[in-house]
Amino acid sequence: MQPSLNRRQCIALAAAGLAEASLAQTISVPDATLLHRDGQAVRLRSDVWRDRTALVNFVFTTCTSFCGIQSAMLAQLQAKLGARLGREVVLISLSIDPLNDDPPRLQSFARTFEPGPHWWWLTGRPDAMFKTLEALGADRGDPRDHAPLWLAGTASSPRRIVGLPSLAKLEAALGTPGRLSP
Repeated sequence: MQPSLNRRQCIALAAAGLAEASLAQTISVPDATLLHRDGQAVRLRSDVWRDRTALVNFVFTTCTSFCGIQSAMLAQLQAKLGARLGREVVLISLSIDPLNDDPPRLQSFARTFEPGPHWWWLTGRPDAMFKTLEALGADRGDPRDHAPLWLAGTASSPRRIVGLPSLAKLEAALGTPGRLSP
């Protein structure tokens, strides 16, 4: 199925090159208690992100536009990262629809992308998720209107990437251009 984009999403994609440079908002990674797709409670900063480089995307399970595309891109990176995944790098998918995305729904959605143990799919109580999303600079509006957003870097210095970048750009954001195993 071809993803459909609304006006806001199209504008976000068109402006992605400018948006990345213009979004100087300070990002603060909270140590919020969230729920992994298996139902386990984890702390975002101290249990999941820790001292590793993370690539974060924002998804919801009923998305009909680019959430699946972003997740497929992470699946490709997961395959390429090899032994670095878990040790140096972690992948994180955060739900922007905690009112509907409970762990079983995340589990079902994630299954398509065959996530390994170092690709975290997280949701949580709405109040905790909304505070987390706000701290990370993610859109808290109607999930259907969100723009494709990524965070890349350490918990102390993540940077925003808006749009659907190439895999090469995502690799570079992880500090590994051309270094990922085939």
